[in-house]
Amino acid sequence: MSSRKPTSHDVARLAGVSQTTVSYVMSKRRSVAPETEQRVLQAMEELGYQPNSGARALRSNRSKLIGVVVPYHTGADPGAQHQFLISTASHLRKRGYDLVLMTSNEGPAGLRRVIDTALCDGLLIMEVLADDSRTSVICESNTPAVFIGIPSNPDPVIAIDSDYEYAGREAVAALADRGHEEIIFLNPRDPSLNELNFLIRFRNGVLSEASSRPLRIRETPVDISYRDIMRTLDELMPRHGDAFLLGPLVPVDDWSNAMRSKGLEPGVDVSVIATSWDPVRTHSLNEPTRFDMQTPLLTSRAVSLLLDRLDSPPPREPVQHLIAPVFHEGTTLMPRSTRD
Repeated sequence: MSSRKPTSHDVARLAGVSQTTVSYVMSKRRSVAPETEQRVLQAMEELGYQPNSGARALRSNRSKLIGVVVPYHTGADPGAQHQFLISTASHLRKRGYDLVLMTSNEGPAGLRRVIDTALCDGLLIMEVLADDSRTSVICESNTPAVFIGIPSNPDPVIAIDSDYEYAGREAVAALADRGHEEIIFLNPRDPSLNELNFLIRFRNGVLSEASSRPLRIRETPVDISYRDIMRTLDELMPRHGDAFLLGPLVPVDDWSNAMRSKGLEPGVDVSVIATSWDPVRTHSLNEPTRFDMQTPLLTSRAVSLLLDRLDSPPPREPVQHLIAPVFHEGTTLMPRSTRD
């Protein structure tokens, strides 16, 4: 007689259902037809199936695991993503949860596979697109989730992010107040980033504020390599008094160093505003004028929203939270007297 313990595969085969359905019956994550649920429970009893500790946690609807879904983009900022993940993991541990990292570029199909594992109590979903089809997957599956980004879809999901549109408006206003009449606006060129919602929102803020002022926006797509930055500077032929606005994911340290190598000192010869800056890992002499996107506060609130959702019904309409970034005036803005 075999001493092998029965598995969920055995339960699924005897009940005539998929293993995913067995997981749903144990986790209560999705509704299952009463007759199907009864067949699964009978098969478990007949086989003497005893779920392991992880499965028992799922059956009680608590695995104490939170999945963070991070699709890979070639032009993404690994440093910023790492900072976000470390901050998220820290906040989750304080609440008794562990983080499971899930990387998938398959959109809705990849998300459905993650949900079908029934591994995590809830999901934090990053790299949100403006028109993100993953919102419908979350609604259909009734999975507790929080989007780190603001999708434009009308689906009733919970979303939170830094207010990039506000940052775009404030950056333009700061440069205009210094007397600049034209802004060289640098955006990442990588096509894998085109639909990321925070880039679109930042650009909307820039163009909206510029339209209300007598100034011009000179948009320029750029790559992230230092060689391309040097080549782009040659093409732009910047002059004394020019203003540069670096959009999200455009590295301010590399641009400041490249400008200096061309004889342009940020804050003396040209004005530079960055969307973000890492003071710990900086490799430039400048302290750039920039925005703090409040990552620790963002991750703390995202974790709280998700854990609250575990004990609450799904929202009936979109729920969106925006955190205002903090503007820091560094050393890379030209004095107005220099402009005049």
